[in-house]
Amino acid sequence: MRDPIILESKAQTFYVKKEGIPKGCQQCLKGTKAVLFLNGICQNPKHCWWYCPISEKRKGKKDTYINEIQISSKEQILLELKAINAKGMSITGGDPLYELNLKKTLEYIKFIKDIKGKKFHIHLYTNGLNFSKEIAVKLARAGLDEIRFNPSKENWNVIKYALNNGMSVGAEVPVIPEEEYIENLKKFIFYLNKIGADFINLNEFEYSLPNSQNLKDRNFKLEAGTIASVKNSKECAMKLMRDIVPKVPIKIHFCTIIAKDYWQLRERYLRRAKTIKLRYEEITRDGLLLYALIEGEKKNIEEFCNLLLKELKIPQNFFSYEATTIKLPLKFAMEESFMDLLIQHKLQGYVIEMTPFREDRYQQITEKTPIMLFKEEMGLNDY
Repeated sequence: MRDPIILESKAQTFYVKKEGIPKGCQQCLKGTKAVLFLNGICQNPKHCWWYCPISEKRKGKKDTYINEIQISSKEQILLELKAINAKGMSITGGDPLYELNLKKTLEYIKFIKDIKGKKFHIHLYTNGLNFSKEIAVKLARAGLDEIRFNPSKENWNVIKYALNNGMSVGAEVPVIPEEEYIENLKKFIFYLNKIGADFINLNEFEYSLPNSQNLKDRNFKLEAGTIASVKNSKECAMKLMRDIVPKVPIKIHFCTIIAKDYWQLRERYLRRAKTIKLRYEEITRDGLLLYALIEGEKKNIEEFCNLLLKELKIPQNFFSYEATTIKLPLKFAMEESFMDLLIQHKLQGYVIEMTPFREDRYQQITEKTPIMLFKEEMGLNDY
């Protein structure tokens, strides 16, 4: 019997001491794993369709995405892998192994492995409905490193087909705070341990816009002070881990919603921001881009641009000039004399915080704050 020593990671996930975290999860939490959303097509299995968090924009659609970016060819994946300096990729959906998706999934795995090499880690999620020995062999030959199942109770046995093929084999399921579900989850973990699976990843049960009505109809409630955590899911997960860890050696990892919705995205944004950052931009702790934006009439903007170049001697590659806007480093905008110049030239100044993308369709301004208000909020009025 082992003492259940459960540790908390920096990203607020929980794991068993000395057993660690599945490699796919390690990369996700570091922001080094890209997410390939193959498409939104699956079999809509009865055990999981009702809590599916996939948005209406993607659910049932054939569109493919790498992270937030919609793509139309597998070659486009490489651009995103480069943008975040990815060390791995996960494949999700829909169900990547559904009969309609299987060929495409195998092609994508082989394509990426051939280019990125054996050390590039790829893992995949499936409900296992049409999984077989033949599919397991094909995945292994294509180069898949890790497979994660979320099967119905009647379909647990298919997981055995993935074993002994050179892949890490495990499961990833939500922790639904219902007594019967938790009891079945315990039995599932014992089953995984018995057949020799490598891990189980437990996810905090999540409220989302697509599943909110179904969850309300089943009397699930939000945890106080949260916008997505289902009440008691985390408590059930922690109790389950404490109860079962002394009884089985299988690797168990509990991933919270804050880890999935904040830490993973933050770390990926930080990596992307470092790759695409322009000289006038700063990177925030959340991986967003920060700069000063000057707006005004075309004539006034042109005069101000000449002032920056000729009188203030700011190098041209330190700012961006268009007809009615100028983008420049925040440190220049924080000077008191700079604000006086804006007033003299009848211009408006703002501090912009935006997501780290260059394409307009993905780029989002998250904050647009007048410079004076920004300085007040940051305690910089005497700067």
